Amino acid sequence: MANFNKLPMGQALLNNNNLTVKSIFFGLKKQLVYVPTGSPVKVIKKNYNSDAIAPLRRIIENDSKGLASAVKAFKSQTKPLGNLELDICVSEDKNFVALQLLQFGEEYAYHPITEVAFYEGDQAHLVSTIL
Repeated sequence: MANFNKLPMGQALLNNNNLTVKSIFFGLKKQLVYVPTGSPVKVIKKNYNSDAIAPLRRIIENDSKGLASAVKAFKSQTKPLGNLELDICVSEDKNFVALQLLQFGEEYAYHPITEVAFYEGDQAHLVSTIL
């Protein structure tokens, strides 16, 4: 599992007022917590081939009205290695989700190609169905 501080969206997560950092294991580890429910947030990374770029962008860049149809239309399968990486932060209760899409490119590294998208409540539950 990845560390939220090492994600390209790490600063955006820290700037979100609904998230806080909690020290655990005698202060040796930091954990992100969704404040409204007190639920810990975990980090997931998923890889996809380039055919998933359009459907993932539709989910991330969509307004709330088109989100349900974009999620329903998403059919791409994860790959062990792909040129797209979806960074996901999701609370254990699925009331919070943050997504950012990255693409493998120059310097042999993944670089963000979308802004960070935040979802809460019903929208978060909807987006979590593709995870």
